[in-house]
Amino acid sequence: MKIGMIADPLKWLGWPEAKHFLDPALKRSDEIWSDILPELASGSLQLWAVLQTETLSSEKFDLQEKLYAAAVTRIVNSPAGEVAEIYLVGGKDFSLWLAELSEVIARSAREIGCIALRAYGRSGWRRPLALLGWHEKTVAYEKRL
Repeated sequence: MKIGMIADPLKWLGWPEAKHFLDPALKRSDEIWSDILPELASGSLQLWAVLQTETLSSEKFDLQEKLYAAAVTRIVNSPAGEVAEIYLVGGKDFSLWLAELSEVIARSAREIGCIALRAYGRSGWRRPLALLGWHEKTVAYEKRL
């Protein structure tokens, strides 16, 4: 797997597929793409891609990168210092990339002085993240009116 931050996400050829992977997570949030796209374009939000290089032809050794997942992060201030939040994440075959994505984002966050990582997501992430050393800090509830 190859994991990295995309420098100009909205111009990246993989953006349509990344957006497709992120759509379910965004639908669970309180925002819409029109809120997020300007922040991605300005760099206030960061897009991460999880790619796997695959051989298309054994005769020609043609290689193509296949997108497995995408994540959106942002840096927020807390009383103790800056925190890197994994705001949106989505993809397929998460067991292949979740640990590595968590570590790559953690390393990047440490390099810029963040004191912690924080992630938002559905309850299904609880167990896989716990296996990677994450702990549940808060739970949000909502009642439709």
